[in-house]
Amino acid sequence: MPKCLKASRENKCNGCELCVLESQRQIGKVGLEETLIRVFRKSSKSSEYPQYKLEIDPRMNSLDIKKIKDICPQEVFDIEEE
Repeated sequence: MPKCLKASRENKCNGCELCVLESQRQIGKVGLEETLIRVFRKSSKSSEYPQYKLEIDPRMNSLDIKKIKDICPQEVFDIEEE
């Protein structure tokens, strides 16, 4: 079964974008153009700390998703069966 990367604990994301940098490194791109993971800051006036939303392009699953999962300091990602 194919495996895919899921942001199971998105609420723990601190917005560091290490996952973005690792995915860009794997595809050989410099910068944020055509990135396969996008990190957006949620607008929240009720919370003292910023919260983030992650968008993962399905093409991500062709990369080494274990490295992307492991680079996250907050353990936001899981690898699941499709």
